Amino acid sequence: MRNPLIALIPAALIASAAYAQADQQTAEQQPAEVSGEAAAGEAQEEEAPPPPPEAVVVEAAGTWERSTSAGRDTVTYRSTDGEELFAATCMAADTETGNRILQIKAVSAEDTVGAIDMFTSAGNARLPAAPGVTPDTAEGMTDPLDRPGYVLASGAGEIKITSGERGIVFQTDPMLKSVIRDCYPDFAANFAAAPDAEDESTEAEEEPAEASEPNS
Repeated sequence: MRNPLIALIPAALIASAAYAQADQQTAEQQPAEVSGEAAAGEAQEEEAPPPPPEAVVVEAAGTWERSTSAGRDTVTYRSTDGEELFAATCMAADTETGNRILQIKAVSAEDTVGAIDMFTSAGNARLPAAPGVTPDTAEGMTDPLDRPGYVLASGAGEIKITSGERGIVFQTDPMLKSVIRDCYPDFAANFAAAPDAEDESTEAEEEPAEASEPNS
């Protein structure tokens, strides 16, 4: 009679070999999965956008000029070489209501343009902008009563303008304040004139009265 233990030996050997082969396949798959996750992490790190470059700010010597064309009142700051560095233009926004809008234009870098940042003694403001018609410029629109118009019209002394990788520092001028305040809606025109009138009345009150001559 055949020993049953002898019959079971081949079956045990076959099962052991199958288990070893499956364990080897699992071990071979794990490094591949780990390397795949590492590659995905590296790809995400490579896709992260670099930080925006800092603007190089320089002092810009130049002159102001004011002009009117096709109903648009513009004040422009040009460098000594004639390059247009900054401009503010008042134009009609709605011909029916007579409302006006302020366009701000500044030198920029077209590949990094996205905003025009303004820094004055009256505060700071950011104006969303897009590449202008003129190469290496940025343009944005704002209500003259909004923050950008306020800081430009109220600031004194130096103005710093940055857009993209370019930045300039120059002296403001009364013409800039005049163009912006002339762009105010009709209902707000008196608001702009009120402080000037108040200053004049204050100066008149502070002037000493002339001494009257005694009657003889």
